[in-house]
Amino acid sequence: MKRVVQIALAILIVVVGLVIAGGLMSLKKTPEQTVPPKPIPEVETITARTQDLKVMIPAQGTVEPATVTRAAAEVEGTVIAVSPDYEAGGNFKEGDVLLEIDPSDYKAALAQAESSLADAKLQVVQEEMKAEQAERDWERIARPGQTPNDLVRRIPQLAAARAKAEAMQAAVDRAMRDLERTKLRAPYDGRIRQKLVDLGTRVAKAGALAEFYATKTLEVRLPVPRQDSAFFDLKGQEIILKETGGQDRTWKAVVDRTEGEIQRANRSIMVVARIDGTPPDAPLPGQFVHTEIEGLTIEKVVRVPRRAFVKSDLVMIVGDGHTVTTRQVKVVRTESDDVLVSEGIKDGEQLCVTALTAVIEGMEVNVVSKDGKPVEK
Repeated sequence: MKRVVQIALAILIVVVGLVIAGGLMSLKKTPEQTVPPKPIPEVETITARTQDLKVMIPAQGTVEPATVTRAAAEVEGTVIAVSPDYEAGGNFKEGDVLLEIDPSDYKAALAQAESSLADAKLQVVQEEMKAEQAERDWERIARPGQTPNDLVRRIPQLAAARAKAEAMQAAVDRAMRDLERTKLRAPYDGRIRQKLVDLGTRVAKAGALAEFYATKTLEVRLPVPRQDSAFFDLKGQEIILKETGGQDRTWKAVVDRTEGEIQRANRSIMVVARIDGTPPDAPLPGQFVHTEIEGLTIEKVVRVPRRAFVKSDLVMIVGDGHTVTTRQVKVVRTESDDVLVSEGIKDGEQLCVTALTAVIEGMEVNVVSKDGKPVEK
């Protein structure tokens, strides 16, 4: 009996639940169908302006000496004297003696060569006198019409004596040069970069003595992108070099040449400019500088921000109906932030500079800013 009551109670609970659910379902209202508003992206535009633009090509490089010399000993010996300026950073004038190698052996060699030359000259004089005497003797003993040979006239002996004298003169000249080479003389006004020997050092022939450079003229090598080479004619052009950091100093330089070869590492062309190194405030070698090289003028181009491009040659144009279209253009030069376009954009057209997730031809947009100013609705 108890089990029957439990089953009846369960059935009653289920029936009551179904009745309540049916009542709630009858109270449900059918939602009204609505059309969601069409999303219109907000964009900024700028006005395209056709103009003649002078190309400015940025470049940077390091100042280096135009002339660097690594001096080597032309004779061997011991360094017996050095100049007070023979130190790293020391300045010298053309003709200054930077160091001297012991000249004793070379003075002795010069004296020996001069002695041999004096003997050779004496022998020439003696042979000349003997040749004259031989001519007189022949005239006295020769039969009429008989001609003396060269040996009788002592022509070979005289030639040999003169040749020996010339050889002795060459030996003297060589000994004098060797003696002079015991002194390292500065070939130009310059500065010591590195000294490689010092007082008391024994140096061998061709041994390195010092490295120095000329201070009269400095150079800076400026890498320029290969595609920019079509926009400049640089020979003799004056540029302004600017110091990076420091006191923001500037120096004038004159473009001397291009190196005539494309750098394989970065596909650039090296422009070389020369700087007068004589003023007291001239840059030191190793100074990092930057500049802008004035290039040619490009006529009737539009400067377009990179943001206006969908692809490398497609820009976004906003028409009068506030719709976006893409248009193919001709790019003549690419800069860090802008692109110069020569064809495909008309003066006064509106360029969309807002990056859009997807660009559909003819899509509607809401222009909220024009040339950096808010657009009033």
